[in-house]
Amino acid sequence: MKTKLIALFCASFLLLTVVDMFIPRSEAKIFENVIRLHILADDNSEAAQSVKLLVRDAVLEECGDLFGESGNITAARATLESSIPKMQSVANRVLAENGVDYCATVEWGTEEYPVRVYDDFSLPAGEYLSLRLKLGSGSGNNWWCVLFPPLCTGASSDNSFEKAGISERDSQVFTKPKYIFRFKLLELFGW
Repeated sequence: MKTKLIALFCASFLLLTVVDMFIPRSEAKIFENVIRLHILADDNSEAAQSVKLLVRDAVLEECGDLFGESGNITAARATLESSIPKMQSVANRVLAENGVDYCATVEWGTEEYPVRVYDDFSLPAGEYLSLRLKLGSGSGNNWWCVLFPPLCTGASSDNSFEKAGISERDSQVFTKPKYIFRFKLLELFGW
């Protein structure tokens, strides 16, 4: 019986190793070719959350088409870096129009994100280039999307991943359902 279990385990391991060779390995590529937008509300009050969404709408409306011509991450980064003052100005204008007594600050760099499932794709957890738009203290609930490729604006299209340098085949890692391989025998033993 012990020999059969070891043989079954070895056969399963070999099968999974072969299957693993055919899974695209482009998760690292997504971290290098995506820019995320992260908007943090001042607090969790209904008013602050409402203002956060107004800021989001204004920023995406006035700045969302920035990446329409950006063909790669280098061009997108340059475009974004030169547009930071405009985004901050738009956010502060909306805050002033809504009578709040705090301002928006913009932080540009890398940030850790959890797994995020959108309608047609998901993004793995990891460290992404990120534009953080902090409203007031930034201690409230947040909202995020993908600025480049433009997936959170009307500028997004079916070829958005290709614009970011991710092939159609590799983009399937993010757009197709994922399978989780488990060993029932190992689960029984608590491993």
